[in-house]
Amino acid sequence: MRNIPRTLRSCAAFFCVGVMASTAAQAQTPAPAWPAKPIRLVVPAPPGGITDGVARLVADHLQTNLGQPVVVDNKPGGSAVIAERAVMNAPADWHTLMIAPSSIWTDFPLTVKTPFDVHKTFTYVSDVASMVHMLVANNSFPPNRIQEVLDYAKKSSSPINIANLSPGTRSDMLGELLSEKSGGKITAVPYKGSAPAIVDLIGNQVQLTFEVVTNAAPLVKAGKIKALGVVSPNRSRLLPDVPSFAEQNMPDFVLPDASVGLFVLSSTPPALIQKVRQEMDKVTQSAKFQAQLKTQGFDAPQPSTMTELQQKMLNTVEQNRKILSKLRIASN
Repeated sequence: MRNIPRTLRSCAAFFCVGVMASTAAQAQTPAPAWPAKPIRLVVPAPPGGITDGVARLVADHLQTNLGQPVVVDNKPGGSAVIAERAVMNAPADWHTLMIAPSSIWTDFPLTVKTPFDVHKTFTYVSDVASMVHMLVANNSFPPNRIQEVLDYAKKSSSPINIANLSPGTRSDMLGELLSEKSGGKITAVPYKGSAPAIVDLIGNQVQLTFEVVTNAAPLVKAGKIKALGVVSPNRSRLLPDVPSFAEQNMPDFVLPDASVGLFVLSSTPPALIQKVRQEMDKVTQSAKFQAQLKTQGFDAPQPSTMTELQQKMLNTVEQNRKILSKLRIASN
């Protein structure tokens, strides 16, 4: 058993103080000239994955709006620590940002030991895209619904493997939950990103994975993999024939939708954080960007203030803590 670190109250206090201080500073300090040179967007995922796709879409819009080149720099692996280190070690001129799943702030710190405090080191500035996960399987895997998976796993003499992304991701949490429900008969196999996991799912090196509907839907429609259930209270508009976990009487699997968003170092001057936030609002609220998100299967983020956004993050941390406590999952 691994113990779960008690970080929620400390990170809540940190954000209460941080948001108040940031607001006060913004009233007194003008935003520095930014951008003064090309912007680097670090992504903790390999090319071809969902986070990479969203990052490149954001990069295109920021480049158009700001008149400066915006370069996507993929740094996969290490439960996002490699990407986070790349941002932390960049020149302190605030031109290196990070596009990443919100889970690196809401999920990872509860399950992965890092050499730094993620909550204090990074500030979540903007939601970029919302996304829903679903359980998908290799076509040769006999079960077609969630309960069938659990029943089959408990009786099967053959190994059943599920591809999990880095520890602390939504995929990892859901995979651990499925394994627990199967009595440990489903084995998690770690992957650095969704793209290689899907390749091995199609090749039957693994039999299951929790994947974002955006990635899974084209493959399901092409008959390359099959969908077993959507991790959401409602069905996905991309695959309306696939029942949700809630419909299949699996309420424990119904989690808040994940998101991809923009992070900056918390040491960034408050006025510049506000400037970055304003530029991201221009991107995410534009009709063109939202239409492009829809073509990729994403929903546009709901408008919110910085305070509302931080509270949402803290609420998600608390919900994840409860799930992890139930599973007895924690830092390695």
